[in-house]
Order: sequence, then structure tokens, then C-alpha cells
Amino acid sequence: MLKNNKSVISIPEDFDSVDVTTWALPEGAIARLGRGCNPDFAFSPDGQYFVVGNTLGLWVYDLETLSPIALWESERGMIFHIAISPNGKWIAACNSDKILKVLDIQNGACITQVKIDDYITKLTFSHDSQYLAAAYASAPTAEVWHAETAKPIAQFTADTEEESYDSPIGFSPDTRLVAFSCSPSESDDAESIIVWNMESAEQIACLSAHTNWISTLCFSPCGRFLASGGEDRKVYVWDVATWQHVQCYSDYGDVYRIVPSWTPDGNLRAVIVHFDETGPATISVRDLESGEEFYNDQVWGNTVRFSREGDWGNTVEFSNGSQLAYECRHDFINIRTPKYPYKRQITHSPISFPASTHTRNAFPTFAVFSDDGKTLAVKHHHEGVMLWDIESRRSRPAVQVDSAGKRQYVYKTIDGQFYVASLKNDTVTLWEADGNGIPLIEGTGHEYWGASPALSPTGEFFAYADEHGKIKVWDVQSENQLYEIIHPLEQNDEGDDDSITDLQFSFDGKILASESQSTSPMIVLWDVELGEIIETSPNNTATSILGMLVLRHLKPRSREVVHISHDGKYLSSLGNNSYLYDVEQNDYLTRLSLPKGLEHVFNVAEFSVCGKYFAAGTWWQEGMENMVICLWYVESGKQIVTFRGHPTDIHALAFSPDNKLLASASYDGTILLWDLTPYL
Repeated sequence: MLKNNKSVISIPEDFDSVDVTTWALPEGAIARLGRGCNPDFAFSPDGQYFVVGNTLGLWVYDLETLSPIALWESERGMIFHIAISPNGKWIAACNSDKILKVLDIQNGACITQVKIDDYITKLTFSHDSQYLAAAYASAPTAEVWHAETAKPIAQFTADTEEESYDSPIGFSPDTRLVAFSCSPSESDDAESIIVWNMESAEQIACLSAHTNWISTLCFSPCGRFLASGGEDRKVYVWDVATWQHVQCYSDYGDVYRIVPSWTPDGNLRAVIVHFDETGPATISVRDLESGEEFYNDQVWGNTVRFSREGDWGNTVEFSNGSQLAYECRHDFINIRTPKYPYKRQITHSPISFPASTHTRNAFPTFAVFSDDGKTLAVKHHHEGVMLWDIESRRSRPAVQVDSAGKRQYVYKTIDGQFYVASLKNDTVTLWEADGNGIPLIEGTGHEYWGASPALSPTGEFFAYADEHGKIKVWDVQSENQLYEIIHPLEQNDEGDDDSITDLQFSFDGKILASESQSTSPMIVLWDVELGEIIETSPNNTATSILGMLVLRHLKPRSREVVHISHDGKYLSSLGNNSYLYDVEQNDYLTRLSLPKGLEHVFNVAEFSVCGKYFAAGTWWQEGMENMVICLWYVESGKQIVTFRGHPTDIHALAFSPDNKLLASASYDGTILLWDLTPYL
């Protein structure tokens, strides 16, 4: 335990005066908006700390105040899973580079680390804190190390070639046994529990009863029983002496997840999640033997995230039968502890919406500054649009109407106005951002997998497509539908129907382009005023319809068009031969020099509004620790500065109108603000 049962990490006296947006910033950055995403979390055994490991690093929260008090491992970040030792001394964390570290909980210093060959799905310490065990993702294997030295102790591999979805793992209280789950080769969904003897390294039991994947394993404090919770909505209790299940708890209605946990005095409790796509989800804590309910929280709509294959983190942490944490409503981590037996909330990630049941990670994909530079509008993949106040570094939803849904798109018109389009079920709605919440346009017939809606840069026209290739065009001012046009679709080689994948307006709003991706990708240009086809072309002259809208018949030697300047004068091409093109001259403007070896990972680019500067950012590739952002002069191609900061893919860049700031949005769920004043 921590000495004297008192916190050993310095807690700010006045947290309101502490600006976490400036913590652990890379060189050149002045702020970080958001705190990372895809969290895994754990309670310290003394009940003082709550630790969140995510794409940014390790956040340590004081459980009394729910205030963040430390940020560690942010140099690389990309933390997948964490565990805290029962003696309260160490935090174990594994990252995307397949490095497992043990950190001192007092100061975040690395005690030891080991490079592993596979991704870890779960981590756990032995009850005496002597050992650390992990289950692997792509093989039915568990490995055990000495916790303080990372010396390998044992490796256990089940007799099957199938991996497990979640691979929970646990030690018996006397550290004699290790149990983890795997999928038998002959089973599609059912998983078994494999139990190994630590001393002899022999498999001593294979427990089969669950008919789906197993999410939780935990030994009772006395060591006589093993409890398992599964996707089959059941909790089994196994007798360690005979390895027969002696109890099965089920019949809790429409259960989405059930997570058992033993109290220190040996009572078995469970978190039971009732989930409905169309209605409210409820999370309750119950004593499984008596049925007594200790806690119940109702959360409206599809707002609770749960982990499964390919996801990072637990999202529901239930320890000692009394400490509960779960992620909810795309913004909060809810906390319940014995000292505070009611819901308290950590607003951990107001920008990085966690993955819903449909998306693995709702990362920011587009960002744009307001004309006065005071607000940054950010769109998230299959999620909402947030407006960030640059001075206060606080965010708010662009549309503060619950019925808007979370799949939203943001547009900025030439007069500087922000608009938001939202998709919910088959309804498409256009809103004025930060407006009165009254829709400007409401249309139906849009399917989930169709192209995103489009708003003309002038704000005059709004268009969206359905799965059958029908495109509806609206007049924004009159709020009337003007006409419906049909993009020709084909079937692919498998016989599946094609669909429209992209929809965009030209810079002047006079042309609408629609694109389909099938056996023969096609782009169609439409006259917006007449609703008639101007041109139909195979998509082989540019990598996007945006390129074709500007180029039309211009065919530069490099066809890898990445971005176009705001006024349509310049094009960028990034790769082995990276250039800027002058559209009016129909020729190269200048060649760009990219960092050696990274030419193929520069996938995001942006011109400044004034057209003088050009920035490009990288996506992650193996071996990269921090993503690169380069800045050039457009006319000369001279490189101005290189920034390094995000641990993974950069998805959007935005210049402030005065060119004092460059915003970079990343798959890590954060946005960095870079200070350009020393360089321009």
C-alpha cells in the first residue's frame, strides 16, 4: 500500500487554475485540446487514484477530487492496457509498439520494460504483486514475468489455433494457478477457460460451458472458486477442487454485458448492462446470490461503449465488488466507489468521443478556424461536431439538440458561417452551427452507408444521396427541394450493388460532383442550376472528385492530388515526387522536399487561407514514434519548420486566418495547436 494511506503524488491545491492543455507538450506546441481516446482504466488498491491509459499516455486522477494530477508516457502514448499492482507500487502498461512497461506509481518512472512479440489483450498482477501476466491477441497464449525485473517466468499456450476475443486472465490468490480464455478450433463462438499450474507449467483444466466469448475471469478471495462472465449473458462459478461449475447465474432479461467481481469478504457481485439500440441502457450492480441491487444508472440511447475484438480498453472496470467505472455519453467516465456510492463523473475527453458500437475510434477528421480565429470547428468520424474556443480552450457541441444525433459534418461558407449536417436513421438535417436549434432543412431517404451530405461554398445549395444513387438538391434559403437526379450505378464482381461514395460542390457552387466506386469507378459532374449532366468520366485522372472539379481537363503528370488551395489556384501532390502545381499555368510551381523515408506516409495537406504557406502531415508506419508535420513557402518550396508530436495518424490540418496557429487533428483523439509566430 501507499505509505500512511496518503497520496504520494502532488495534487494541485487549486485545480481550476491548472491548465492541463499545456501538460507534456511537444516542442513548438502551445496547447493540446482533448485528452486522448480509447481508454483502459484501473483503481489503485488504496482507493486514492484512478488511472486512465489511452492514446495520449497515462492520466492519473485523484479519486477524492476527480482531478487529473499527472500525465505520464505521453512521449509515445498509444497505451492499450493497464493494471495496478495490489501493493500499490506499480502501474503496468503496454503500448502499440508491443512494449510492456512497469512504472513507479509515485512519479511515473519506468522500473523495467520488455519487448513482446504480440499485442496484449489483458494485463494482471498476482495477488502478492510478485508477478505480472498478460494474454495475447492473436494466439491462445499467456505469459508471466517477474513484475520488478521483467524476467520471463513462464509461457502457457493452449492446444488450439484460435485466438480469443477478449482473453481475460487471472491469478489465484496463492499465485499457484493462472487462468485465461481461448476459443476451441471446432467452435465458432464458444470459448473455454484454460487453467495452468505455475510451478509445473502444466495445463490442469479446460472449462467449457460458455456458448460465446468470455469477458471476465476472477478467483474468489479464498481461492476455492473461479467466476467467469461471458457474452452469453451468464456467470458461471467453478469449484477449483473439482473444476465443475457449481452455479450459473442468468435470466436477467435483455443483458448486453455481465461483469462479475468478488468482494473482499467473498460475496459475488456483478455489473449488469441492459442495452437496447432504440431505448435507454441501464447499468446496475447486484449481489448475484441474493439479487439485491446496490446501484442503478439509466443512460439514454446508444451511449455506452463496450470492448470486443479490435478495441482497446475495458470501458467497464469493476473491482473488489464495489469499485465501478464505465465510459458513457461520449464524454464522461462515471465513477462509483464505497466512499461515494453514487455516480460521479470525470469529463475526461470532451473532444475525443470514444468508439460507439459501430466505430472503433471516433477520431477528428476535419478542422477549420472561424474568420476571426477565435473558434475552431472540429468534425469527428461518425460522431459530433465540436466548437473550441481558442482563448479559453473549452469546447461545446456545434448543435446542442439531442435529436440531432452524433453523425455530423461541418461546413464553412465563403462568408464565414458555420453549418452542420446531421444524419440520424434515414433523416438528413441541416443546422446553423451555434444557432437556435431549429433545422434549416430536413430530408429523408438517406442510407447510413451513402456519401456524406454536401453544402455549396456559397451556402446556397445542399445535397445528399441515398443508396440507390438518387441525389436530392435543396435551396437553403427557401428550404425547398429543387430536384432529384440519379447517378448511374453498377454491380461489382460479387453482384453487390454499387453506391455513391462522395459528393462535393465546386468552389463557385455551380457544379456538383458525385462519385461511385465499383468495378469501373465513375465521376459525374452536374450543372447545379439546371440539374443536368455536364460530364461523365472514369475516375482515373485524379484521386478525388475534388481534383476533377478543379482540373476538369487538366492532367498533371503526377495524379496523386492530395489537396487544393482555398482559392483553387494550387494543387499539391505528395509521394516520391512531391510538387505544388499552378492551376492557371497548368504546370509545376515548385518541388517539395520531404523527410527521407517518409515520402509515402504524408497523406494530409492544407494550404493557408492566404495561399502563401503549405503544410503536410504523416500517418503512422512501423518504427515511427511521433508523426511529422512540415511547413513550406508555396512560391519557393522552401521548408520553414518541422514539428513532431502526435503518436499516430494525422487526419486534418488547419491554419488560423492570421497564420499564427496551425491546428493538427489526430487519430489519437487530440488536436495540437502549433505556434507559427517564430517562423513566419
